[in-house]
Amino acid sequence: MKAAYNALLNSGYQLSPGAFQLLKESQNPESLVSALLRQLESLDKKPLIIERSHLEPLLGKAPLATIPSSIKQPPPYSLQVISGSEGQYIEGTIHDFRRYFMDRFNRLKDMLKSRADMRDAVTPSSMPEVSKPTKVKVIGMVSSKKEFKNGGALLELEDDVDTVRVSFRGEELKKKVSRAMLDEVICVFGTTSNGKTVFAEDIVWPDVPPKIRSPRTKNDVYVVLTSDLHIGSKLFMRQQFESFLKWLRGEDVGAPQKEIADKIRYLIIAGDVVDGVGVYPNQEEELLIKDLNKQYEEAAHYLSMVPDSIKIIIVPGNHDASRPTLPSPPIYRDFGAPLYSLKNVVMLGDPAVVNIEGVIFLLTHGKSLDDVIPALPDCNFKEPQKAMVELLKSRHLAPIYGEKTSLAPEPRDSLIIDPVPDIFHAGHVHVWGISEYRGILAVNSGTWQKQTNYQLSMGIDPAPGVVPLINLANFKVTTLNFL
Repeated sequence: MKAAYNALLNSGYQLSPGAFQLLKESQNPESLVSALLRQLESLDKKPLIIERSHLEPLLGKAPLATIPSSIKQPPPYSLQVISGSEGQYIEGTIHDFRRYFMDRFNRLKDMLKSRADMRDAVTPSSMPEVSKPTKVKVIGMVSSKKEFKNGGALLELEDDVDTVRVSFRGEELKKKVSRAMLDEVICVFGTTSNGKTVFAEDIVWPDVPPKIRSPRTKNDVYVVLTSDLHIGSKLFMRQQFESFLKWLRGEDVGAPQKEIADKIRYLIIAGDVVDGVGVYPNQEEELLIKDLNKQYEEAAHYLSMVPDSIKIIIVPGNHDASRPTLPSPPIYRDFGAPLYSLKNVVMLGDPAVVNIEGVIFLLTHGKSLDDVIPALPDCNFKEPQKAMVELLKSRHLAPIYGEKTSLAPEPRDSLIIDPVPDIFHAGHVHVWGISEYRGILAVNSGTWQKQTNYQLSMGIDPAPGVVPLINLANFKVTTLNFL
């Protein structure tokens, strides 16, 4: 009951006395709240207070595990693509960028204001004109950040019209402000005496609401997550990858492993299928196959060994033949034609959202980790899953603009994390890691490439040959090591 109640509060809802009593009397409060939150996600205008009338229809239906979510559930053993960028052509004018950032700002602002305690929040241009200390909540995009040796810090928050300065004092607030990234949207609670400067008391991020896990399928269905094959490189771990393919086919494995292999229905590859050409300095010295078309022919040869009963989902990485800016379209057909010819392959852009057996997956290669990890305290390239959790808090896959990650100013910012996934899958940094945050699994799936000279110079120590598997019946994660 406590977990169910906290899930509602953390999502910005209050309970009426009647709804509280009904929830208390239900056999499974957590499942009831989980079903309610899924339905509320689809509403444009969300209620401030949950009444009995919101819960009663759910209790009157079939068992809670079968209540449909806001996204229509597919039939068993099926895949529904919710979104996958096709990569619009954009000129990149000042108007395009202004429109892009305004879409980001307004949508993240609306997410923050959907919380019950932030519905009275203002933006920098609508700050109150006051002459005495007044409590305010202000939502803005971080335009600058300064941290001082005396323990203080200063942020500037902006909207499309005005800017407000936010001053921070004290160790706890200093720790929070060190987490703030440029160009992300946050809400600051504090006090102002002039409508131009706020003395902060707290910072709140858009964040993801807690998810209460519930079975989406009665049968064991496994999804395999991997990335960064880098086929075509001399450092591609051919023997280990072939062992992995044999395992997928159930060859040379014992009875327990064979039982798991037989229940695998999906293989997700989060980018860098091939090593590409001219991606990093002196790459040609480490290429076994120096023709990009032939690299994809080789990749298709390997993936053709995956059983037809397994659906393969591929998003592009920065080594693949695709637009280098985010969002990226699927791997270009001119180069990746051999992959498109495989009947069990689905090619999607980066990012992509898919519904597999009622479980929502957010898929991205993870290019922005190059910018996000150095910008965040307590994050490093050895534990990329920590930075992935921070992206969930920001509700954005690439909040920082102007660094290594190029952004295409499309009319709608498809890098905003919406809908909230059950599983967040990325790669790119060549180190596998798994974390759980508010009921969401964040998984970085590692690599099939040994350390390159470029990675050595950058201090990146890969952890290759490890494959995470997720059982969608219970969200249990199993890792297999093919080294």
